[in-house]
Amino acid sequence: MVSFGVFAPIGYSMIIFYKSYKRHDRTLLSLKSVKHLFPDLELKCLVLTDNLIPSQDDLVFLEDLKKLKVDFYTSVKKYNFGNSGSGSAKNGLYFSEGVNKIYKKCIDLQVTGKVLMLDEDHFFTTGETVKHLLTNNFDLAVGSWPAPPGGQRPSFEPNASILALTIESMVDVFPVPEREQYVELLWGFEIVDKCKKLGKKIIEIPTRVYTNYGGDGIHTNNINDIKKELSKFNII
Repeated sequence: MVSFGVFAPIGYSMIIFYKSYKRHDRTLLSLKSVKHLFPDLELKCLVLTDNLIPSQDDLVFLEDLKKLKVDFYTSVKKYNFGNSGSGSAKNGLYFSEGVNKIYKKCIDLQVTGKVLMLDEDHFFTTGETVKHLLTNNFDLAVGSWPAPPGGQRPSFEPNASILALTIESMVDVFPVPEREQYVELLWGFEIVDKCKKLGKKIIEIPTRVYTNYGGDGIHTNNINDIKKELSKFNII
């Protein structure tokens, strides 16, 4: 049997699948946090590139992934508007492209079971988030993040940097439409509300309630903040 250290019961498993585009330094730190807390979990990374031939930064990152024993896959990015899309309706395009490509790769690889999809800056310091997902059954697991005010609202607005699925349960939900709309609204309508209508089991992630991460990492886009937190917990 495979064990997951002190953080998860024997017999539980989940693939953790990161998306990385340009901000590879943050992704590497986030991957290291998972590797430290859950050394036996399977880690994968989708590396989005601007062209078919990866840049020098991309190539360096791919070598880092090899050293860390992370399976990786490359794909040319569809959307690049010259910024991250943070706080913009364009983030519906950015985030949906990432999860759609990860989901398709899982289908191509004939992956079944739980997959946790994460954005570059999403790291952990205690492991409580991953432990919660390992020890609970779900079709969909979501954290919460409010969309900007105004307009029609879904029943729930998810945090787009973290999304957990049971792959075989979501074939009638994915791919998610890729359109210019605040991602919290887009995913609220197209993932959460659709899953509710289909009677799927949805759980909320208690350590991902807006900016309250329950002590298991913090919400930040600053690499120095990530380094500081991981150092505080002796992860790097």
